[in-house]
Amino acid sequence: MRSGEDAGPGRGSRNGRGGGFGGGQFSINGRLMAENFINERIDFNTTEIWEITNTSPMMHPFHVHNGQFQILDRNGSPPPANEMGWKDTVKVGPSELVRIVMRFTDFRDEENPYMYHCHILEHEDRGMMGQFVIV
Repeated sequence: MRSGEDAGPGRGSRNGRGGGFGGGQFSINGRLMAENFINERIDFNTTEIWEITNTSPMMHPFHVHNGQFQILDRNGSPPPANEMGWKDTVKVGPSELVRIVMRFTDFRDEENPYMYHCHILEHEDRGMMGQFVIV
């Protein structure tokens, strides 16, 4: 479930709807990065499937700190052979839905958040990042 006071779209399962354009800003789930806001609280020793939807007209490389994930599918189709291994970044094309799966078994830290973000520096600088803690 979503945590905190996230007013972005997609209450319920994690669904990184990224790429929002508004005033030159980039967002994830309709929210710009805020240092004092934790976007997600993830239970330690769990496995999660994240849906990343790109609603923008350009590709975004989505990067997750604190571990690796595997790509389950792209728009409902299995990933190509070159995307079958462990990843920490996945390209998400325009109007594309990518589902990833990852386990949170190595680190627990309720105070110091990990990041997820677009790996294009200008997009990060404009707020296309979020934070999560493992509890």
